[in-house]
Amino acid sequence: MKELSICIAFSFLAIISCRKDRHSAQSGITTDIRIDRFEKELFSIDPSLIGGYINQWEKSYGEFFNHFCQVTGLGDRSDSGFRERFKDFVSDRNTYMLYKRTMEVFPDLDDLTAGLNRAFSNYVHYFPGMPVPHIYTFISGFSKSAITDDSLLAIGLDRYLGTSEPLYREAGIYEYLTPNMHPEKIPSDCMNFWAETEFPFNDSVNSLIANMIYQGRTLYFTKVMLPGQPDTLNLGFSSDELEYLEKNEKSMWAFLVEHKLLFNTD
Repeated sequence: MKELSICIAFSFLAIISCRKDRHSAQSGITTDIRIDRFEKELFSIDPSLIGGYINQWEKSYGEFFNHFCQVTGLGDRSDSGFRERFKDFVSDRNTYMLYKRTMEVFPDLDDLTAGLNRAFSNYVHYFPGMPVPHIYTFISGFSKSAITDDSLLAIGLDRYLGTSEPLYREAGIYEYLTPNMHPEKIPSDCMNFWAETEFPFNDSVNSLIANMIYQGRTLYFTKVMLPGQPDTLNLGFSSDELEYLEKNEKSMWAFLVEHKLLFNTD
C-alpha cells in the first residue's frame, strides 16, 4: 500500500512539475454546505428506545442511513436481529467512549464547514451543474473514513482524532496509517473521495501507469479545489518525505522502467 502511494506521489509530482499552478480561490460563487452530525443524534437517545427511531432515521437520512448500517456491520433493516444489533452498537461501552472522545476532538465543526464550503465553491466554479453533496458525520468504530454516493458525502470522524490518539494503538490500527488520521486531513480526503466518486477510474487496462495517471489527476483535482493547502496535506507525506521523493524521482522512474513495471496489471 505504501509503495503504491509513493508511485502515486511521483505521478502527482510529474503532473504539477509540467505546469504552473494557475489556480487560486474563486470569488463570487458560494455554497451553503451544512453538516448533519448523525453521531450526536444517535448517542443522544435512550438505547432501549432505539426501535422507535429506526423508521425515522431511514426517512430523514435516506441512503446514508443504509450505508451506515452496512459499514458498521449492522446489516439490512430487514434482517432478523437488526434492532438488537443496533441497540448493542449504541449501548456498547467502547463505542460510547469513542463517541465521547470524538466529541472532545470535534465539539463543533465550524472550521470544517468553512473549509468544505470554500472547496465546493471552487468545485461549482470549475464544474457548473455538477451536484454538491449533502454532508454527514458519523462514527463507525474505526472501520471507515468516508462514505460517498450520489449526492452524499459522510465523514467518519473517529478516523481523524489525531496522530497520537491512544485509542488507535489500543485498536491495533497500523502505525503507517495514523500520521494521516488527524482533523486537518479531512478536507483533502473529502475532495479526493468526492473526485473518485464523480470521476471514477474507467481505463480499459488496469495497469500501474493507468492508475498512477488517474490518481495523479485526482490529487491535482484536490489541489485545485483547495488552493494554498500544502502538498504535505494533499499527499499525506511529511516535508522530509516529499523532499526525498523529489530528490529520488529520476531513479524511481528508472527503476519502474528497468523492471517493466509501468504496464504491469498485477
